[in-house]
Amino acid sequence: MTAAAPRALDAGALSPTPRRIEMVVPSLVTAGMEMVVATLVRALARRGHDVGVTCTQEIGAIGEQLQSEGVPVALVPAPGVLTNLWPRDLARWFASRRPDIVHVHSGVWLKAARAARLAGGIPVVHTVHGLLDEEPWHERPIKRAAAQRTAAIVTVSEALRRDLLGRVGVTDPAPQVILNGIDTHRFAPGAHSTVLRRQMAVDDAALVIGHVGRMAPVKNHRLLLQAFARVAPTHPTAHLALIGDGELRGELEALVDSLGIRARVCFAGEHREVAPLVADLDIFVLCSFSEGTSISLLEALASGIPCVATAVGGNVAVLDQGAAGRLVPSDDVEALARALDELLAAPALRHELGRRARERALDAYSEAAMTRAYEAVYERALAARHAH
Repeated sequence: MTAAAPRALDAGALSPTPRRIEMVVPSLVTAGMEMVVATLVRALARRGHDVGVTCTQEIGAIGEQLQSEGVPVALVPAPGVLTNLWPRDLARWFASRRPDIVHVHSGVWLKAARAARLAGGIPVVHTVHGLLDEEPWHERPIKRAAAQRTAAIVTVSEALRRDLLGRVGVTDPAPQVILNGIDTHRFAPGAHSTVLRRQMAVDDAALVIGHVGRMAPVKNHRLLLQAFARVAPTHPTAHLALIGDGELRGELEALVDSLGIRARVCFAGEHREVAPLVADLDIFVLCSFSEGTSISLLEALASGIPCVATAVGGNVAVLDQGAAGRLVPSDDVEALARALDELLAAPALRHELGRRARERALDAYSEAAMTRAYEAVYERALAARHAH
């Protein structure tokens, strides 16, 4: 993910109380949560905060990009379950950084929360971005233990908040929802590009359906490939682009061959900068089994691309109960094929859904709204600490 040139700060954009904030993540590889963290880091920095990022597993491509922009990004290894009990190196690192707030993201909650306490009782804010494909039994007690050391808990969707309250049993502090936000300047209608179409070797007459995301079981690419195989014979100008990479790529390529659609499907691979590729799409599809608040879906909305998504997790809210796009049942090939057929056959409908998508992104999922909401959480966490 490559950042656009930083937008100039004006006095009104600055936060009234600049803080030192340390983000903590397992890594900054190219994936949804990591993109949200990078967006928040940049936005907070533009508002005058001193922001750094600590990675516990690897820095990754997004981390390298942030480093090139002058953001302090450090690797402080904290491997395994035992570091949940005694995160010595992480605590020493926090003590040296001396942040006002440690903002932890999914995957390192307990160890970062314990390290922040060991480093002098630094207030901790935690954001839950999604669920593991398969969550081991010990995750629930770990999350409950982490909550006891956390000043504020945020989830990126109402579905995740309910999961934390109900299935996990975390009620104190009470989880709150802050919707993911994206840069609606980078992702915007009219950002004409032929990057993806050149890679696919198709022209402007082609109708390009696209998916952006890692090739993992939870993303259910198989559903999209099977649905596309149903509609491809009656829509000869339709093509499918799968943007991203992952463990299932070989299996998905074999499925493409078995379905007889190899000439119409492009495995576009992983790209740091996806905005030009999204701009090339006529239809965006998200077919996951579960989602928090999908960044790729928000990017498509902001780009004014008509969207089809499975009615799971945060997708229903993102598409405003279906008013800003098409929702289909999870893992239903026929339903997804019908939705694709409808949109491929109706340019006016695609245009209208694209307009609604852009409006939805501006109204509910802007970077500015997300950043201000987190600033308010930080201030409440600091005020609570000082009150004690």
